Amino acid sequence: MPLNTARQDSQRDSTTARPRIMEIEGLRGIALSLVVLFHLFGNGRVSGGVDVFLVISAFLLSRSILRKAVRPEGARLVDHFSGLAARLVPSDAFVLTFVIEVTFLLLPSTSHRQNFQEVLASALYFENWELISSQLAYGAAGPDASPLQHFWSLSVQGQFFIAWPIIIIGVVWVARRVRVSAACLSFALAGMMTVFSAGYAFWLTSVDQPVAYLSTFARFWELGIGVLLGIVLPMIKIPDALRAVLAWIGLGLITTCGFFVDGGQLFPGPWTLWPVIGTVLVILGAGASSPPGPALVLDHPALRFFARISYPLYLWHWPLLVFYLQIRDQQTIGWRGAALVFAVSVFLSWLTVLAVEMPVARLRTRFSGLRLLTLPLAVTVVISCAAGGPVAVLNAERGAQLEAASKPSKDHVGALALSDGAQVLSEKPFVPAAEAADADLPALYEVGCVQNWRDDLANTDVLICESDVRRPSRTIVMSGGSHTLHWYPALAAVAAQENWAIVVVDKDGCRLADPSPALSEEGNESCRIWNERAIPTIIGLAPDAVFTVGTLTAGDGAGDERVLPAQLATWDDFTTAGIPVIAVRDTPRFTFDVPECVAENIDDLSRCGAERNTTLSKESPLASVELPDSVVEVDLTEGFCTPARCDPIVGNVLAYRDDDHMTATYSRTLAPALREALKREADWLF
Repeated sequence: MPLNTARQDSQRDSTTARPRIMEIEGLRGIALSLVVLFHLFGNGRVSGGVDVFLVISAFLLSRSILRKAVRPEGARLVDHFSGLAARLVPSDAFVLTFVIEVTFLLLPSTSHRQNFQEVLASALYFENWELISSQLAYGAAGPDASPLQHFWSLSVQGQFFIAWPIIIIGVVWVARRVRVSAACLSFALAGMMTVFSAGYAFWLTSVDQPVAYLSTFARFWELGIGVLLGIVLPMIKIPDALRAVLAWIGLGLITTCGFFVDGGQLFPGPWTLWPVIGTVLVILGAGASSPPGPALVLDHPALRFFARISYPLYLWHWPLLVFYLQIRDQQTIGWRGAALVFAVSVFLSWLTVLAVEMPVARLRTRFSGLRLLTLPLAVTVVISCAAGGPVAVLNAERGAQLEAASKPSKDHVGALALSDGAQVLSEKPFVPAAEAADADLPALYEVGCVQNWRDDLANTDVLICESDVRRPSRTIVMSGGSHTLHWYPALAAVAAQENWAIVVVDKDGCRLADPSPALSEEGNESCRIWNERAIPTIIGLAPDAVFTVGTLTAGDGAGDERVLPAQLATWDDFTTAGIPVIAVRDTPRFTFDVPECVAENIDDLSRCGAERNTTLSKESPLASVELPDSVVEVDLTEGFCTPARCDPIVGNVLAYRDDDHMTATYSRTLAPALREALKREADWLF
């Protein structure tokens, strides 16, 4: 972590009489060790070490920048930013280059676009916002985790390091004009911003914790506390004995936080005060000698070593962990793997210090200002081009591939290939390409009227995708999660032929099911609340039918396909309201990402299929349960599988965009079969 930035500035400035706080060096080593060890051995738990870094970073920067800004000559921002960039950017670039190379050489092509996009975001310090828009998760590392996920905190700090000096210079300018203390005005502004940020963070954590975790605005209060402490610390006089007690309590809070508080689920809410207060107490208690404070512990050579390599170690350990899991195709890392990753991370971190940080430090003794800034700017431009160029090319290729896939073609018949007498030219390339499959979604997702899947109170409102069909002959509501909505292209094609209106009332990842605890199997509070609101809404719409997924298939294990009792109860409610239900049998599920498998095994696609009996029951479970009178079953399994197998590519069309969702392209090829099934099972619609 970039904590040596402001510390080195304060040491170099001969105008200050403030002593160096020795405990911070060891505290950084402890916090860094906790971050790495919890990532490797903590099974997704968060140590609180990053929160320690946020407080310390702001504390050191505030001491440095305010002291410089109040000098008669003021603070030279170009010197500040050049020194900052020279310390951070070269090490960043070293690791980002490694991520680019590993992605290109060892990872499947399906991961290239996202990884390169995150390299660009990390190089420009907006990775936290990129994660909010693309992933919204920061949990246990797995083969699907981003190798640059940890750059979220560096981005938050980077944004602060850029913005706060400019703000302070503005505050000092105002203070001189109105003849007030710059320190007092800075304290008032920082205090107000900290209070607002804390209120926002605590509220957002309660309604949308994944966004709060990554948001700069929700994290500022931790930085703000560091700023406030940096301003007032010289004015605080604490007896030596009390300082020692405070420091030991603070160190105890920091080291125990991850064992008692799951920060990945609770931060940056009120529980974040645990490591934040611990950090403040250690700083307040620094320098205690009688009775002895924790300085002897924090000054241990091992901690000093880890403090010295703290920034590169933070940079290296996470991508090495993620790449280890991805290349070995493992969901979790064992203790041997964790030890290996730790050892390699330490080695590469020390190598980074020797080969990157020390040479750059020598350059800083020779150059300053704009001349020094040239190096990190050039490096940033190179990395941005190396990542941004491929992203632009891949985005263009993806758009062209999806456009081509959307057009009817006699060489790409999809599900029709499984019908009797179908002729398919197998030498033709399949569509969509594996690299574009994840974006082959139903068009309604672009409208933004499908509720997000995340389990947060912010995602419980019932959104409605209205139809633009005037005077429809029938109105059909689609609801029941993404396994209902991936049928939208097929049903929309039938609706266009028959002048039906399709109204979508949906929350991804949430089955349309009775929300009562006795029946619900979702285990998801936001889904339960959404169902409480959605079911009456659908009944109020009085559609001619509700189209929903009727069974739940298994990713592995024959006989696990089933009908959920909570769904049956909801179908009873619709029957009572006089609304027919069309229950479509669920689609096959795989134990791996299908497009990724296809990209890796393009010469042997048999590795990417599955035996039919591993995901589907021999007969649909809907045939063996007592259905309400108004429920009709639609079973289009023969549009996906032969009697023995379910293959990833059917009729030169890639059928799946992940491990269990249809591509929109394949869904469109099922329209004839769906229309035929509806005419047979629900002829009253026609």
